[in-house]
Amino acid sequence: MKKNSELFTTMPVGKAIAKLAIPTVVSQIIVILYSLADTFFIGQIGDPNQIAALSITFPIYTLLTAVANLFGIGANSVISRCLGKNDENTAKKASSFSFWGSIIITLFLSIALAIFMKPILVFFGADSYTLGYTSDYLFWVFVIGGIPTVAGLVLGHLVRAIGKTKEAGIGLTLGGILNIILDPIFIFVFKMNVAGAAVATMLSNTISLFYFLFILFRIHNKTVINISPKKFTLDKKVSLTTLSVGFPAALSVLLVSVSIALLNGLLLKHEGGNILSAAYGVTSKCGTIALHISIGIAQGVMPLIGYSYGAKDHKRVHEVCKLSFIILLIFSIIFLLVVQFFPMQIVSIFINDSVSDTMEEAQKTIEVGTTFMRCWSWCVVGMSLFNMYNSIFQAVGKWKVSLLLAVVRLGVIFTILCFVLDALFGVYGLMWVQAITDTLSCLLAAILYEIFKRNIMRQAKLEAKNVINASTNSNFIITISREFGSGGRTIGKEVANKLGINCYDSELIERIANESGLAKEYIENHDEYTKPDSVLGSIMATRDYDGYSITDTMWRAQKKVIIDLANKESCVIVGRCADFILKDINNCLTVFIYAPIEKRAKRIVENYGERSVNIIDRINEKDKKRKNYYELYTGNKWGQIENYDLGLNSEKIGIDGCSDIIVNLYKSIKK
Repeated sequence: MKKNSELFTTMPVGKAIAKLAIPTVVSQIIVILYSLADTFFIGQIGDPNQIAALSITFPIYTLLTAVANLFGIGANSVISRCLGKNDENTAKKASSFSFWGSIIITLFLSIALAIFMKPILVFFGADSYTLGYTSDYLFWVFVIGGIPTVAGLVLGHLVRAIGKTKEAGIGLTLGGILNIILDPIFIFVFKMNVAGAAVATMLSNTISLFYFLFILFRIHNKTVINISPKKFTLDKKVSLTTLSVGFPAALSVLLVSVSIALLNGLLLKHEGGNILSAAYGVTSKCGTIALHISIGIAQGVMPLIGYSYGAKDHKRVHEVCKLSFIILLIFSIIFLLVVQFFPMQIVSIFINDSVSDTMEEAQKTIEVGTTFMRCWSWCVVGMSLFNMYNSIFQAVGKWKVSLLLAVVRLGVIFTILCFVLDALFGVYGLMWVQAITDTLSCLLAAILYEIFKRNIMRQAKLEAKNVINASTNSNFIITISREFGSGGRTIGKEVANKLGINCYDSELIERIANESGLAKEYIENHDEYTKPDSVLGSIMATRDYDGYSITDTMWRAQKKVIIDLANKESCVIVGRCADFILKDINNCLTVFIYAPIEKRAKRIVENYGERSVNIIDRINEKDKKRKNYYELYTGNKWGQIENYDLGLNSEKIGIDGCSDIIVNLYKSIKK
């Protein structure tokens, strides 16, 4: 398997996109199956009123996701930034605030819904045929199941904030699979109809919550996540920061909910409203197939775009975006053609017209749904490309642009078109709302993307000038890369002393801290190191407004500090990828110091007083972390001799011998 560093830096773009997007698409398929399960199994009953009930309740149920995003995504960002600032106490408060805050809000909403269930449902379009079904469904999934649903989603965000992406994915998949299994049991075996689907969803989400609680219990001594009520606080530093970051994500979900409710409400006002609502429900559910697959592709390449943007590799950003757009365009055209040729067959999957009691209504629903599906499907191309544009802005940290697009798309264009097309063309006009909305939104996103692309090209030109300034100076730099315990630091200091120049090693920590704004303690603990299995996690980490994770911020500061030193004076720089950072500087001698591991272990014991029983394991761990950090940010293989000007075995040559060789080589080159 290729190294993660190669995937993000040197692997061909097509292959890299496949490696990142395919797993994401697979996870989105699980979400699709989860979303379609209720509609599919209820559709087998053959009752359009029960399918309409799902359409009516969907916007209300989506409130739970909005609450989870408000607290969960907000806390995810706060926790990540606090870890970078070495502020574990605030991170613990943020996790407790998000968990208990979301539960309190959900409890309030659940009680309000229980008390005002009937007027709320009537407002959203329920009538005498659907009121009972909608009440049953919301009672189980919202009144009873609201708290476990939101708590589970929030914990998923918190677990993801500390890098446990695999565990977060398992929790999501677990809930989806259980819902698919339990739906037919409660709907058909226990004959609970739409209420059975609600019970299945509630139980699946509850089990998913218990899974996340188990994960937290297992790691509670090793994590900053703390959901103890004692840590709950309304301190503005915690509460307002969490809510402000989570608000755009919550608003996006609410806009989707409002748009669905608006269109569904307008359909219900027309003759045969329940059949129209059922047809729209099936169409929108089928539409989630295209929606989630396009989201899977778009979100799958986000780490690659974010990494390349953070590394200022703008050419690779452009290549990734270009190929992703081509893939999405091909996918959306194929999907459009399939729907155009087989709309009735697709709708029939979700509507059973063989039940004698409801045969006539079911057949009418299939007929209307076929027309609806054909009209709606023209949105797929615009929607898929829009999702890609949106993901690009999210990947580079342009959340304001992403939020603007979401508001304009669903809050402005969709809303205006609903009323205008309904007034002009009635039901048929409403069938075209989504297609026109996504086409116009895609055009707007394309314009904003072109502006963004021109800006980063200008930035690239400015950065190129900075590199030229660094490469034309007359200073001479020696970089010392080394295996742990090989004596590289000592050799670097001796070389500096013999040449009468400065040696920079731990002295860089304070400079990097000042440049990055991160805590000095954080730099000391994370400088030059990254966990061997957390490369993807670091790429997926929460990013600031400019698109950089905390690790990226430290790397950028480190890079600037080293280039500034190279411009200022001749010096020796130990470690910190200086050989790669200064690769374009003319007068730079790059050296790698190594030695047999047994000799390094002996040196550590004799020189530093280490008495660890597993000293060899400690050396291997240190080297592995240095290797992962180096390869993550350079794309080169750490310790591979062709990447350096000189490789020296400190055990054979000795510390003094190594320093003499470097000094003599330095003097001969300078002549």
